[in-house]
Amino acid sequence: MKVTYIKSATVIVEYNGVKVLCDPWLTDGIYYGSWYHYPPLSYTPEDVADVDYIYISHIHPDHMDRNTLGRLPKNIPVLIHDYEEKYLLRIIQSLGFEKIIEIAHKQTFSLSEGFTLEILAADNCDPKICGKFFGCPISGHSEKTLQIDSLALFHGGDFTVLNTNDCQFELAGGVCDYIAEKYSSIDLILVGYSSATAYPQCFSNLSVEKKIAEKLRIRHQFLEKACSYISRLNAKHFLPFAGQYVLGGKLFTLNKFRSPPYMEELPRLFKALLTEKNILSEMILLNSGEHFDLKENRQSKLFVSANPEEREQYIREVLSKKKFLYETDFYIPPEERTDLLIRLQNAHEKMCSRMKQYGYQSDWKVYLDTDQGFLYEIPFNENPVKRVDYKKEVKPFVRISLDYSLLIMILDRKAHWNNAEIGSHLTFYRDPEEYEVGVYRFLSYLHN
Repeated sequence: MKVTYIKSATVIVEYNGVKVLCDPWLTDGIYYGSWYHYPPLSYTPEDVADVDYIYISHIHPDHMDRNTLGRLPKNIPVLIHDYEEKYLLRIIQSLGFEKIIEIAHKQTFSLSEGFTLEILAADNCDPKICGKFFGCPISGHSEKTLQIDSLALFHGGDFTVLNTNDCQFELAGGVCDYIAEKYSSIDLILVGYSSATAYPQCFSNLSVEKKIAEKLRIRHQFLEKACSYISRLNAKHFLPFAGQYVLGGKLFTLNKFRSPPYMEELPRLFKALLTEKNILSEMILLNSGEHFDLKENRQSKLFVSANPEEREQYIREVLSKKKFLYETDFYIPPEERTDLLIRLQNAHEKMCSRMKQYGYQSDWKVYLDTDQGFLYEIPFNENPVKRVDYKKEVKPFVRISLDYSLLIMILDRKAHWNNAEIGSHLTFYRDPEEYEVGVYRFLSYLHN
């Protein structure tokens, strides 16, 4: 059994010649044009077209890139979790794949003789956990997860590989208990170690010093979470992966404030934590195209670090010149921009309907600044949406500055609030400096 690292969360798990391609992202400019690979891509989608299966963990573009999937043969079976909500299924169907296999929680699927896969719900289908992480209300909970992410547990011969994808350890505690009961140890765990959010780089009320301090705090927090996975599952080896990207376009200056460390920093960062926690697991770092053979207990080549100066030069000279979708295909010139109050009022009705379903309301407000000379006030109760002048915000509030054309994309459902945030396209100012989780969750439903 061996695992080949391609890019970010894209890996190939192979046993006796049967290959499973996981979460293919092999193009540039996802999240509406802001996310890019570094080192630059040396693979194309066509280079991995000989696989026997494709596994997709969830709907985020760095795990389910439509452009990559569009260039892969449509007769390859696609394996996904049997989610309650069928967003992922519908997207893959729309791309023309002929065979999509939904695998229920804790159901074992045979890939070939001696090679099996379980696609596990991140929350272990536990309504108490699900509710905490914004899935379903505890009443009316079904047997299927309303989370959007999954873990993949591969077992081939004498070896077990766990792909944790983007699942937070706090969310996956129950499913880790299940895995630990089933296997005394995991031979290789593919574990995320970074946070792909807009915080702190997109928060304008933070000073430069505060952004750097928060960047380091969040970095440590996510490295700790990775170590929790490794320790809980008694992993013999771990491969840090996923969330490996740099920002392009006019957002390139934000890279220095993002919390994810670069791969060449990981040996130093993990060594300190592993020593502190007395974890004996061995870290495997792979360059693109290299693999780790579990039977032989060796990697194909030693990891070679990227050159930081070359990376900064590439970002500055190449990626900074890239354009976003709302600056090209969906650009609306200033003379055609209109008042969006009625459209936002209609969107607000839909958002309030979803809030009512979950029993949520709040005094917090969101103010949208699209550089039109005023703000749109979005309340998180049934008060009406209205226009207000600058500096007339009422606490507590979050002001979000975004491009007018991007807001139109969101309202037209050609873009999504969550993906715009992950892509660092939104600039936040909040007062007080507190995180009201419901505001960010239900904002996702503000669209027409």
